[in-house]
Amino acid sequence: MILPKERSVYANLNTSFTSFSELLADQQERGLSGFLRLTFPGYQGVVFMVAGKPIHALEEFGDERRVGPAAAAGIAHRAAAKNGTLDVDAVSGDVVELVARVLDARPLYKDLTSSFTSLERLFTKLEQDSLTGYVEIILSGDAGTAMVLFQDGEPIESVFRSASESFTGFEARSAVVQSVATTEGTFNVYRVPGDGEPALPTDAPPMIEVADSSPLLAFWSEVCAGIEAVADGLGSSGKFRLALREVLVSRANTFPFLDPFAAEFEYKDSAILFQGPLPAEFSKALGACLGDTVAKLAFQLKRADFETRVRAQLVGMSEKHAAVIERWSLNEDVREFVA
Repeated sequence: MILPKERSVYANLNTSFTSFSELLADQQERGLSGFLRLTFPGYQGVVFMVAGKPIHALEEFGDERRVGPAAAAGIAHRAAAKNGTLDVDAVSGDVVELVARVLDARPLYKDLTSSFTSLERLFTKLEQDSLTGYVEIILSGDAGTAMVLFQDGEPIESVFRSASESFTGFEARSAVVQSVATTEGTFNVYRVPGDGEPALPTDAPPMIEVADSSPLLAFWSEVCAGIEAVADGLGSSGKFRLALREVLVSRANTFPFLDPFAAEFEYKDSAILFQGPLPAEFSKALGACLGDTVAKLAFQLKRADFETRVRAQLVGMSEKHAAVIERWSLNEDVREFVA
């Protein structure tokens, strides 16, 4: 997504030498209104901030888009990797809030072409229709892309970028109109749902907290080792690791940080290894995957008592790890197999 920028606060900070959590905390303290952007090849993550408060988050990778708390957790997790780029751009709070609103805008017109549609007339119609949303303009031949934001029919902000130049505001709108006059372009119009339609989320996404996760990983390692011991005891060595891997692969779209092919999560020698800080959804995700794994093993081993055996194997875990369970609010995540 093309984002507006009024001024650059920080540019091209390398994640190898910059702490994402410290940069975020610094901008919260300074009361930033704008965007904190994380970039890797084929990936962009954006934290939307107004007066120092994170109000939304966006991840884009390939043709996929994720927003809200899951995106916030994903950004914090990916920021631990090396050789990414962090940028902080200041933008007025009103514009940030409008861009946050249009993240969930719905397509109104798709693939309009400049051969049959006048961009200026399209803008006039959208103003008359009191559009709240945005127009995406894609020029042919990599000549550039642009976005024009509308609120109640008023063009609030415009962004135009090409390989050689970048504009915002009225200058950007003029540049894209002039470019379309000489270069073929495609227009997509997106509209924010109005009254009576499903509401858009407005709650600020909880940002992941960087904390010592060793006790949490030790707890989940013991849970995994207990389930593995039950499967091994039934004469099926290696069955648990295979079943868990299959479940993690099937859940990769929902929980990408557990994807075995991402090489971030690994269960080996009765211990969980995880590269980087834990995403906020880690326990919820792993608990759900282990529940699926237990059910899968019960079916594969043709043992209706498999879950009962697991609970017996893990009896006493609630008392032994009461502090961890309370600190991380794990009761819902482990209730299926921890007694």
